[in-house]
Amino acid sequence: MSRLRRIFTKDGLASALNYASFRGEKMYYGYYYKTPLERRKNQKILEKKRSENPEEPKKTGDLPLVSIITPTYNRVDLLSERAIPSALRQTYKNIEIIVVGDHCTDETETRVKSFNDPRIKFYNLPERSRYPKDPNKKWYVHGAVPRNVAIELASGEWIAPLDDDDEFSETHIENLLNYALKNNYEMVYGKVKREITPGEWNEVGSYPLQNGCISLMSVLYHSRLTFIEWSPECWKYREPTDWNLWRRIEEAEARIGFLDEIVGTHYIEKVQMHK
Repeated sequence: MSRLRRIFTKDGLASALNYASFRGEKMYYGYYYKTPLERRKNQKILEKKRSENPEEPKKTGDLPLVSIITPTYNRVDLLSERAIPSALRQTYKNIEIIVVGDHCTDETETRVKSFNDPRIKFYNLPERSRYPKDPNKKWYVHGAVPRNVAIELASGEWIAPLDDDDEFSETHIENLLNYALKNNYEMVYGKVKREITPGEWNEVGSYPLQNGCISLMSVLYHSRLTFIEWSPECWKYREPTDWNLWRRIEEAEARIGFLDEIVGTHYIEKVQMHK
């Protein structure tokens, strides 16, 4: 079937219209103008940060602090029974866990403090983040604001994002960090076991970096990259906030590596933060 005939089938026309709408939105919000400018700016900033703080050889037994950042909104059971325990089970022990509530109104703070672990810090935003009213657009950017607040509160040399309904493998940080340090990477990511439907799983994670082939909770990145923030505006480009961040980090010419092993479990998204 010719390209023209495919377009004028029912599915082909719908696909063509959707693509045109997608391109139109990107043009309307200046994606093709702003992205090259941001790319060049971020490349210069990263180059400057590298020159100001060059990598020093790690001494034997030198354990950099890793900050695990987790945004949450009224999902106290998943947070306290799944995400936080998986962080505490890490074989790598020099960690801090920064949990930021997106103006939680349930018992999240009480349950987090009940772990009675000085490595866990909780901060609740005084008001709910502003999100687009459209549920699909809201999904693209849920958690962006509390993640940025968590970054501000973090003290670690490395950042490990974790959603409140997912789990790290026990060696998640140890394996990713060792891989990064050994190869002088500034960002590394692995594969995750992803639940598609109850009882059905697949694996996500591959190289080269591309949308749909990297999971948020599979990543570890250096704090020198945190000048590139999680965007609460990327719904305009129909980009999920995590992919938007990884794309901009790659375009800044950060050194990125892929570890071909499972580093965590990503569960079906049920009641999400975009509620």
